[in-house]
Amino acid sequence: MKKRVFDHGADTLADYELLETLLFYSIQRRDTKPLAKALLAKFKTFNALCQATPKELSEFKFISNHTAVLFQIIQTIAIKLGEEKIIKKTTLLSWQDVIRYCRTRIGSIEKECFLVISADSKNSIIAADELASGTTDKVAVYPREIVRKALEYHATAIILVHNHPSGSTEPSKQDIAMTKLINQAITSIDARLHDHLIISGESHFSFKNAGLI
Repeated sequence: MKKRVFDHGADTLADYELLETLLFYSIQRRDTKPLAKALLAKFKTFNALCQATPKELSEFKFISNHTAVLFQIIQTIAIKLGEEKIIKKTTLLSWQDVIRYCRTRIGSIEKECFLVISADSKNSIIAADELASGTTDKVAVYPREIVRKALEYHATAIILVHNHPSGSTEPSKQDIAMTKLINQAITSIDARLHDHLIISGESHFSFKNAGLI
């Protein structure tokens, strides 16, 4: 398989083959193909797999703490690669890059997390900060914290992003009410709320596209 990667590139491998090759370096002298297929059958995506807890991974034979740490490192590298791609290089018009980054960062996390993406007057993304994390179905966010972050970066526009671990991206009444409050707060400092995204591992919801902003 290594020769195939050298000759034709890693993107020619199937998902289970990519994972099989990776597992080979942490679980030696074992046939890692069955394990790779079993992991993908359970977690469905690489993102969900890399965000799995050590307890979840321990259900699989031959998965050690060494392998669990490897998955966490890969997830962190993926997030940093996403940040390198969008921070100061991407505009709000490069929407699919923003969506992919958000999904990689929080799409498969089992508790709600809240991100604020700040942009300048040229719509270039300045920063993406996690402001809060909560439980499986709620996260507390305060408009004053978002205003403070916008002022810190001299941002002229922000995107709100949070995940729904349930997989449903439909906004709750609390989501809608919170967005209205934040929009009012941001407008008061002559900035604008570009959008509020709800992210899951498979899909997303845009408040702007739904006419809620």
